[in-house]
Amino acid sequence: MKKVLNVVLVGLVIALAYANFSSVNAPLDFDKKRLERDKVVIERLIDIRTAQVEYRAQNGRYAATFDELISFLDDSMKVVNKTYILNDKQLALVRDFKIEDTKPKDADAMFFSEDEADQIVLNILNDDNKKNQQKNAKRIERLDALYRRDTTWVMNVETVVVDGVEKLDTTMQPVVDATMIADAFHRDTIRLAYVDTLYHNPAYDIQQLRYIPFSQDSVGQPIEFWLKADSIQPNAQANRKAGGYIQVFEARADFVHYLKGLNEQELNNYLLKVVTSGTEYREEIRMDKNGEPLMGANGVLKRLIPCRKVGDVTKNNNNAGNWP
Repeated sequence: MKKVLNVVLVGLVIALAYANFSSVNAPLDFDKKRLERDKVVIERLIDIRTAQVEYRAQNGRYAATFDELISFLDDSMKVVNKTYILNDKQLALVRDFKIEDTKPKDADAMFFSEDEADQIVLNILNDDNKKNQQKNAKRIERLDALYRRDTTWVMNVETVVVDGVEKLDTTMQPVVDATMIADAFHRDTIRLAYVDTLYHNPAYDIQQLRYIPFSQDSVGQPIEFWLKADSIQPNAQANRKAGGYIQVFEARADFVHYLKGLNEQELNNYLLKVVTSGTEYREEIRMDKNGEPLMGANGVLKRLIPCRKVGDVTKNNNNAGNWP
């Protein structure tokens, strides 16, 4: 009997030790795996943003679906080789030229890609319209005043006499090569697939761009990122100054979609922590069984859903992500 009691006591001690170890180790193990998955999802969202920015540069808007975006990456080609790169001051001048020519003024006139800036300069240089010649001549003169200087330092060696003694004098002197933009500005048309130029990886699987890593639906298939593109009005003051609409997009993945399968209790604790003390969530209006919004004392009831996202379809946030 005593032997049996000892065995039981040893078993209880082992069980308590394991329970204590698990209580300490479980949160650490969860955080490690959560951060690993989070990093992969963030990288995928950055890839989506990279593709969307390029899509907008070529189409004037963001892609509304992954079918549009992936088709663009798969088929489109891009000019990639330039013999002259505009400096910051020249880019500012080109922005002013664009604003001057935009009627009515477009809210997106302040935001344009380097390729678009190049095309504006090429149009100025190649415009044969007599009505525009005087204006273009002044613009070219303003751009020429900001030509890029490439300075090379070379060693100058000569013999000098100091206090009656011949010595070698070695000094570094600048040799400046100034290239005027009107003579040097042009582009060579070398066209490559966007997937190569954007991701620098010919083996990049663009078909996976739409899927949330580590996610599975009820039948074991990967879940797609939520994606939406829209155009919104700027605030009233900006609208009076610039007019027009601002193009926006948003891509997101709910935490439960890619953290499912980890320790359930730790996951629930983490999700609760996010909605009570964090900012990494989205708001969803709560509906009744008839599809009508539920109302509370302070208005429409909303559910906070932790998620990882990039961009925002309700405001212009410069395509920022909501990760730390």
